[in-house]
Amino acid sequence: MKRFASIDLGSNTIRLLIGEQEEGSPLRVLREERRIIRLGEGLHTERRLLEHRMQLALDTLNEFRRICTEYGDVFIYSAATSAVRDASNREVFVERVKSDTGLKLHILPWQEEAELTLDGILWKLSPGNAPFITFDIGGGSTEYILSQGRQVLASVGTQLGVVRLTERFITRHPADPTEHQALSAFLAEELSKVRQELGNPVFATLIGTAGTVTTLAALHLNIFPYDENKIHGSTLPFNRVEKLLEELKAMTLAERLQLKPLEQGREDLIVAGATLALETMRAFACESLTVSEYALREGLLLKACEIAKKQET
Repeated sequence: MKRFASIDLGSNTIRLLIGEQEEGSPLRVLREERRIIRLGEGLHTERRLLEHRMQLALDTLNEFRRICTEYGDVFIYSAATSAVRDASNREVFVERVKSDTGLKLHILPWQEEAELTLDGILWKLSPGNAPFITFDIGGGSTEYILSQGRQVLASVGTQLGVVRLTERFITRHPADPTEHQALSAFLAEELSKVRQELGNPVFATLIGTAGTVTTLAALHLNIFPYDENKIHGSTLPFNRVEKLLEELKAMTLAERLQLKPLEQGREDLIVAGATLALETMRAFACESLTVSEYALREGLLLKACEIAKKQET
């Protein structure tokens, strides 16, 4: 039985999943790890990956590779998203990953990123037969997918990532009202375009995933330590997201870190992230948001499983 792993190298967080699957049995996750490394820091202004962030990414990739060796012969599929995709020095970084870690880093086009995210979401969530929209808030980008079952009807890739948005709009903590108003107005305009590109859909279900949304759910439910079983499939009412945002805006960074469900490394990004979640709900006229714990990293693990099985045959 071959074991396999996925590494999701995002603009803010890098995630590892290790799994195995016996013949006739469901896929089983053996280990999961994540580290906030903020690879996309400065990308909005510099247009390139910064040296100290690249080195942190390389160190973390080597750490994850060592973890994989604890599980024997593990096939590793590693992929990068918006930060690497948009960086002018992406090829240099990919070569450094290969030479320093031995890993082949795949740069995902946003369309494939969206499809793999949907695969991960539908692994353990059944939204029904009606069309629904999912969105995946990342550090450098956010993807919106209109689908019915596993059929993608339309998808839109944006650069509405929390690292980019924070660097562009939010410079003070507590949040400056003028800065936040500018962020909200910008998001309302951009999300109106997203809605149009998706065909102005009318639907009942909106599904959000990734760290911003799961953090809001943990804050809403006051879950600490983090429990993915309580987070996954939970719902966030519009008025609760609105209230959480108002509370977070009024806090200093130190005060936000006193909130146990808020992971260190997100304290400066959560205002932009919560604003994006709220404006997405507003743009699609949704009174509640369904939370998915599963997303791109699970989609990548499913892909790794598929490749590993092909290599065995």
